[in-house]
Amino acid sequence: MSSVPVPSPIFRGYRGSRRVTQIAGLLVLVLIPALGIFRIDLATASLMILGYPVYLRDFTVVLGLAIVAATAPLLTYSTIGTVWCGWACPQNTVSEWANNLTHRLLGSRANVNVESAGLQVAPSKNKVRNWAVLGINFLLAALVLGVIPLFYFFPPSVVWSLVSFSESSQFSHFMFRLYLVSVALAFVDIALVRYFWCNYVCLYRFGQLLFKTEDALHVAYDASRSTDCTKCNYCRISCITSIDPTHMKFFDRCVNCGECIDACDRLHAKDGTGTPGLLRYASGRQTPAQGALDNARFALAKLGWHGALFLVGCAVLFYGLTHHAA
Repeated sequence: MSSVPVPSPIFRGYRGSRRVTQIAGLLVLVLIPALGIFRIDLATASLMILGYPVYLRDFTVVLGLAIVAATAPLLTYSTIGTVWCGWACPQNTVSEWANNLTHRLLGSRANVNVESAGLQVAPSKNKVRNWAVLGINFLLAALVLGVIPLFYFFPPSVVWSLVSFSESSQFSHFMFRLYLVSVALAFVDIALVRYFWCNYVCLYRFGQLLFKTEDALHVAYDASRSTDCTKCNYCRISCITSIDPTHMKFFDRCVNCGECIDACDRLHAKDGTGTPGLLRYASGRQTPAQGALDNARFALAKLGWHGALFLVGCAVLFYGLTHHAA
């Protein structure tokens, strides 16, 4: 009786989940103002929070919102680290997409952003057609992204009037000018700025550098098996921020995207021995964590005083909104 060959297991890494999270992050960015969760209402000169107009004189609501806004980043700093950057931040999502498209059209080592020492393009890819396709894609992306800021200042119906070229509103001229500015800024960001914003401008990133600890979730390297990767640099090539995951520093550009983990695991999956890769997500200074449950337990243990203060802020905000509504 002939034996039936057993297919090798399909490799499933973090990239698929991260792509879904990135797309969801962009959708949430639109849904927050569109659903009235948070928006600046120019008509009444107020903030719209959960559908209620809030003014500066509403002390309880403003206090709760300030506490939540101040403590929320501290929670991420001490628990998930830079996972927000690599998995959900719109700036990183757009920058990664722009880099991938640039590498596809201008060469795998192409670099056209402001951080590069100079324009770097593969000679075989340096063609007008490739530059035109790249520029058109960037412009189309900027035209779409330029709509998002409008939702934070105008109701969805007013924004739709601009998109659909329907009858104008009282804010039509101002909204059109704001849209043009948003498109211009988005195009410059996509074409030139990219990760320069993350590395030198982003306030969240600076906060991460100030409050970062080794206890937060991070990528860990199993140095005891370093001989397995003596002649391999697959993880470094896969890194979206161009760092070496085998020589991680306390302050680096790592955004916890997991691409290096996928690269190492994918390489080890090919040998069929079931040997895990040398890179894993880890929490604390211990050996790499074995699963999501370990990371979740560690994250809960790290909530601390800022976690309690965050809950207090949420309670104050909830009380203020319900009292305001009454």
